Amino acid sequence: MKININVTNRYGYDIAIYPYNNGALPNKEAGQVVSKLEGSGELTVGTGESGVIEIPGMGSLVLMFLGQQKLANYHDKFCEQPDEFDQCEQMVLVRYKTTELYWRFPTSDKSPSLEISVNELGTVCFDKTSVGSIRQVSIPELFIPPVFCADPFAQEQQEDSQPS
Repeated sequence: MKININVTNRYGYDIAIYPYNNGALPNKEAGQVVSKLEGSGELTVGTGESGVIEIPGMGSLVLMFLGQQKLANYHDKFCEQPDEFDQCEQMVLVRYKTTELYWRFPTSDKSPSLEISVNELGTVCFDKTSVGSIRQVSIPELFIPPVFCADPFAQEQQEDSQPS
């Protein structure tokens, strides 16, 4: 299964879109430039693959098509009647700076599509999806396990203050 990402550029700079598949670094031949001020482009992403949109001065947006995986913390696990979002089988995670979007849609023979535009300020806008729905979620950028101490000297101070 594949998804289609349509990108419209209203920003004052060219943007780049390219596949980022199988962990391989993207190359310039695989990507395309979307011209400034009303350029458009399209990116197709398969299950287990990712796509990247590079926006000058703003950074990278990554779209990860994770297939049937679910973000367990963002579903109504204990409700009697799960809503339509919970019942959709396919998942795409979109990450841009500190904002994440979670797109879920049913499995289908037709490739779902997502229309994205970059406005004149460099803001990414999700204009339309052909199927399913999108929710904003919050995923930590960095996780520090509890076995690590945020202040490495605090443990030394505690040990020094204890009588021998």
